[in-house]
Amino acid sequence: MMRLMLFISCLAALVDVSCNKIGTPATSNGQAVTPAEHAGRSTLSYEEQQGMYVYIQHCAVCHGSEGKGDGFNAYNLEPKPRDFTDSTYMRALSDSRLFETISEGGRGVNRSPLMPTWGATLSKDEILNAVSYLRTFARRTKPGK
Repeated sequence: MMRLMLFISCLAALVDVSCNKIGTPATSNGQAVTPAEHAGRSTLSYEEQQGMYVYIQHCAVCHGSEGKGDGFNAYNLEPKPRDFTDSTYMRALSDSRLFETISEGGRGVNRSPLMPTWGATLSKDEILNAVSYLRTFARRTKPGK
């Protein structure tokens, strides 16, 4: 059952990527998103913008476009994907721990085995940029949530 859910999760991510234009993130209704629109009209650094593209293509299907752990595929997963808007939790994680989690997947860091490994798919810079972008979710919320 767990393998089936992981397969469905990966398949949904692949379908999402293949349906979007390469390098152009889109909302769930297929509309193109600019970095400023996606970040709530805040200014993103170059690294955060690049990380946003990685996040939308590979992470949003489970973690949600706003990082709340409520992506399209989240209802299939137990445990539920992490909520990146929880600023207290995000402050407790180092950038190296986030990098390791993305690179090695949930099983590699003794977390959910349903989170795939991205180290063979994404470059080191793409993962570092994704970490930078993940930090923007917590900056947009109040401490503790």
